[in-house]
Amino acid sequence: MKRKIGKLLRSERGDTSYITSYVYILVAVIMIVFIINVFKIISAKQEMDHMVDQMVKQIQLSGGTNSDTAALFNFLSGQLDEVRNLQYTVTTVGSPSRIQIGTPFYITVTGSCTLGGMWNFNLVNINLRAQGAGVSEHYWK
Repeated sequence: MKRKIGKLLRSERGDTSYITSYVYILVAVIMIVFIINVFKIISAKQEMDHMVDQMVKQIQLSGGTNSDTAALFNFLSGQLDEVRNLQYTVTTVGSPSRIQIGTPFYITVTGSCTLGGMWNFNLVNINLRAQGAGVSEHYWK
């Protein structure tokens, strides 16, 4: 048996069977599906970066977090179907709801995505994180 397999592998005749053609096509399809899944995750990360940029602008102009910040986050996160468990945190000196002019703040959006293959087997869980920073432009008396 080993001789037959070795002889077949060393053969330079160039003929193939239906089984080898099937295996080559199967491998090619699996690679294409994997590449598409990786691009899906890259696209989700770019969308999260865009979400952080929009939220930084909103917090800069309003001078802190409020109901508009939550509404903007809910709207933007509703457009990301492939990311689960989206959350955001704002860290700054003092209260994040009233950030004084010139005070820096940092925002982090986290979520999880899966690399699952053709039928979404959820084989690999990937945690995504997008970060942004800004400075408040609102003066609180």
